[in-house]
Amino acid sequence: MKDIAERLNLSINAVSLALNDKVGVSEETRKIVLKTADEMGYFDENPSFIAKNHFRNICLLIEERNFRDTHFYTKVILGIENEAKKNNYDILVNFMNQDDFQVPSSVETRKVSGILVVGTIKDEHLEKLLKYDIPTVLVDHASFTISTDAVLTQNMPGTYMATQYLIRKGHTQIGFFGEIDFSLSFKERWLGFNEAMRNAGLNVDPIFNVNPGYCVIGQVEQYVLSKNYKEVANIISKLDKLPTAWVCSNDSAAITLYNALSILGIKVPDDISVVGFDDIDICNIVTPHLTTIRINKELMGEKAVKRLLWRMENPKEPCDHIRMEVKLIERESVKEIY
Repeated sequence: MKDIAERLNLSINAVSLALNDKVGVSEETRKIVLKTADEMGYFDENPSFIAKNHFRNICLLIEERNFRDTHFYTKVILGIENEAKKNNYDILVNFMNQDDFQVPSSVETRKVSGILVVGTIKDEHLEKLLKYDIPTVLVDHASFTISTDAVLTQNMPGTYMATQYLIRKGHTQIGFFGEIDFSLSFKERWLGFNEAMRNAGLNVDPIFNVNPGYCVIGQVEQYVLSKNYKEVANIISKLDKLPTAWVCSNDSAAITLYNALSILGIKVPDDISVVGFDDIDICNIVTPHLTTIRINKELMGEKAVKRLLWRMENPKEPCDHIRMEVKLIERESVKEIY
């Protein structure tokens, strides 16, 4: 502590207060002391300090492609950043590779107080993280086999709501567009769509062999992400019969449909109605403006941080899944039919 004090021109008492998270020094001074102590190897010599979780850092793990998703995950991360700042925590962003997963060094050295995993993560990778016994919250994902806190969307109620809306507008020949095995959210949205159709006597699940041809649920997300509208148009052109409406896995899928249908000379909503999910900014820019299911994305990030901070203080309490409320936003992409 004397060496740290001399380097920073502080008193030993001030260094001690900062290192032990005591009142008497500013937050800025505390951060400088911690950074300097880390650089000088103080924590390597005093591992018990790390065990006390004095680092006010949160590791954010996300796939790079999701980090660059300016429509959805950027808003979630903004909510995370704002809530973390309110509580004097710094966010350390780390990209994860699902094919070559590496535990971040900040986690390995236990220099973070908590972990937020944003988006999908494989169970085997999640298990590696949890071995470090650092509070962890999943955002927009949950494991079927590993118990963790998670902040999710009301995916099934959302597509149930969207499908019911189409049925009220007179549609009975309704399809689902989106790669259902791409993420837990997409799978849940597919299930919500099916449940609404089943309750209306309009089963579409291939198990029932009733009108499954209206649905495009295979490997299409790669074309959505790459904006390969021609390939999607090719897939649609091979369907035996087109529906009068499509419920989509998200807004990006819906906008991909807009462009693919345009290539085929099919108009939205005159020929086919389309409903999205997420309510990203572009919904109000595309023509026609997209009817969709709204998620409060920034609030999702805020709730994730709040849950993580709560988990830090309550490590033994049972895990919980928090579901974000959704709302139907009616615009111009759905036509009423008789």
